[in-house]
Amino acid sequence: MPNRRLWVGLDVGADETAVCGTDDGGTVIFEQLIPTKASALDGLLAAEKRRIKLIALESSSCSILLTRSLRKLGYRVAVFDTRQASKFLAIRRNKTDKNDARGLSEIARLGRDSVSEVRVKSPECQRLRSMIVTRQKLVALRVAAEGTIRSLLRLNGGRLKSCSSAAVLRRNVTNELKQIRKVGKIDLAEDIEPLLALSEALRTYLDRIDKKLSRMAEENAVCQNFLAIKSVGPLCALSFYSAVEDPTRFKRSTDIGAYLGLVPLVRQSGQTTSKRRISKMGDRITRSYLVTAAHLHLRFANSALRTWGASLIDRSGKRRAQVAVARKLAVIMISMWKSNKPYDPQRGERSFAK
Repeated sequence: MPNRRLWVGLDVGADETAVCGTDDGGTVIFEQLIPTKASALDGLLAAEKRRIKLIALESSSCSILLTRSLRKLGYRVAVFDTRQASKFLAIRRNKTDKNDARGLSEIARLGRDSVSEVRVKSPECQRLRSMIVTRQKLVALRVAAEGTIRSLLRLNGGRLKSCSSAAVLRRNVTNELKQIRKVGKIDLAEDIEPLLALSEALRTYLDRIDKKLSRMAEENAVCQNFLAIKSVGPLCALSFYSAVEDPTRFKRSTDIGAYLGLVPLVRQSGQTTSKRRISKMGDRITRSYLVTAAHLHLRFANSALRTWGASLIDRSGKRRAQVAVARKLAVIMISMWKSNKPYDPQRGERSFAK
């Protein structure tokens, strides 16, 4: 029937994209493999543009730019969470690009209530997010490089002390190499020098990134408000800001806990209902920064939240209390954002006491 709506699934690759269009009854109308370009997709879909109800993609680095381009061309595009969509796509016996494209078209037609959509961020927030992710990966690389140096020194009788800067790292490693050369008659300079140079370069670059991120947090009015909370630093503030982007899309401030994966999973079978560990379904980086901020808040802050969190430690343990405080911090931050009010450490004392 020519008037039936079309649902299009795109399995996006770096070079090629598998396209599948199905109608309201699930019948495949077209399947094709085309270059991953908005112009190529528009050339294929333009004739059926009025009939297309939704175009579905999985979230990936390749799909973001394509989604923005297709939306500019007037198409309605939904980006679905990869982890959830993959479970739907796994129903098919064979995993191929063609089958994935067809599965995504079926998600668009049937599964929008069960598979979460991913918000495509603005270029500004995306750039900020990329900086935070890049920083985290560079930190992991630096820790791995310095851990290797530490292991090499320890195997030969040396010991690398904690280092606060690239200059201190160079000095400490050089001293340990001299000591090992003198006592053990072993020269490790050739093995350690490349790792040391890498660690120095990473520390120097990370210092520049940290200064830039701190300046961005201070210049952003929303993040500046977040920084008034004891234990919330520039990274936590910017990460939360870029993860949420638009606070009005949360009707209730308490919904932010589930969005960031800070609420327990519920498992029910018959008459048995149990709450398990937190879902961890949201943004991992933002969640980790909030949990770290909660840990510091429980140690150093003087607030109603800290008092409430301390009372939880005796009942539920330290780790659960930290997660609960992290969830409350997220609620406080988004409430401040919505109301544009400054942070009050004693605000909500009665509700925390419940």
